[in-house]
Amino acid sequence: MVWTFGATLLVALALAVLAAIGLWAHLLYWVKRLTLPLEYSVEEVLRTEDGAPIEIRRVPRPDGAEAQPDLPPILLVHGLAANHRNQDIHPDYSLARHLATLGRDVWLLTLRSGRLLTRAERRSVRFSAMVRYDLPCAIEAILERTGARSLDYVGFSMGGMLLYAALGRSVAGDRVRRVVIVGSPGRLTTPVRLMRFLPGRLLPGVPLRLMARSVAFASEWLPTPIHHAVANPRNVPPGVTRLALVNCIEDIPAALNADFAAWMASDGEIRVDGERVLDGLASVGAPALFIAGSADRIAPASAVRAAFDAWGRDRPETPKRFLVLGRDFGAREDYGHGDLAVGAYTGVELFEPIARFLGPDLQAEDAPGPETGAVALEAIQARLPTSDETAPMPDLPAA
Repeated sequence: MVWTFGATLLVALALAVLAAIGLWAHLLYWVKRLTLPLEYSVEEVLRTEDGAPIEIRRVPRPDGAEAQPDLPPILLVHGLAANHRNQDIHPDYSLARHLATLGRDVWLLTLRSGRLLTRAERRSVRFSAMVRYDLPCAIEAILERTGARSLDYVGFSMGGMLLYAALGRSVAGDRVRRVVIVGSPGRLTTPVRLMRFLPGRLLPGVPLRLMARSVAFASEWLPTPIHHAVANPRNVPPGVTRLALVNCIEDIPAALNADFAAWMASDGEIRVDGERVLDGLASVGAPALFIAGSADRIAPASAVRAAFDAWGRDRPETPKRFLVLGRDFGAREDYGHGDLAVGAYTGVELFEPIARFLGPDLQAEDAPGPETGAVALEAIQARLPTSDETAPMPDLPAA
């Protein structure tokens, strides 16, 4: 009886070890197959004033692309649970490379939250630390390397939220010429009311990197409620979800998770050092383009609109524009959150409007007018592209 129990236990342990090895080999196979390396002309690790490592990358201009030396560099900043690949997933679905093709000098920032972190580094990943140290460090480094006096800033989700908090605090207004906000809420909402009773210090980190890589191979076989929460599956080209899960997704450290949870558990107001971030936007004068997805469940259009309304509130001459991408406003699909970066038609419906807005002169349609305050839906619809061209689908790794 003892021998039988011992033998059974050994067999069970052996099977468990073999299963673990098999799962690990399976993961390595798919990570290798779905990893899509991209080239950069500059890749540099910087150290912030508090000692945290961040990274900047310069996107190469393709052969034949005429440089635009009279225009400033463009800095793209990624969102929560992502790295610099947030807006550079695939060459055919990359805002960064679209702008570089037009001759712009494009840089990508990897915040401290977007790196593969050690246990000690995770403790320093706070929203306020990235506001205070990461953004000014990256901006000053890029201006120094390019000789420019200011830059254009494109923030995706948390990348825009960080600028809301940094302008006038750690980043001087004259260091930013124009701003594009893509899916960055000015106020957070959550249906989970019980969060208000859960102390932030009890919240763990979220190991999204391993989770995303583990399910990447099967992520497009059957859309789930999670798919719809993150993006509109109808608006994401085949293969792109798998690429994003392997090349872009990073963990959410417990400290940063606690920051977001604290805002959502109270009144949804983003605060730094106890101050409401939106209050600091009232005197901002930089022209800004705000873009929201009509089906975005992470940053609903109303949440992005809160930041738009606060932007330059005390300076009515500040040029600003608010776009909603959705079928009711002339787009081909209702945009969720993730597809604001990699949607099937972003080249026409999002990249081009951004490129025009960041051009040498503000067009008449971007100048301030009555609709910048009221944001008439008819005006939004009239400004969206109406081309009937179908966005080409690239050759992507198949499952």
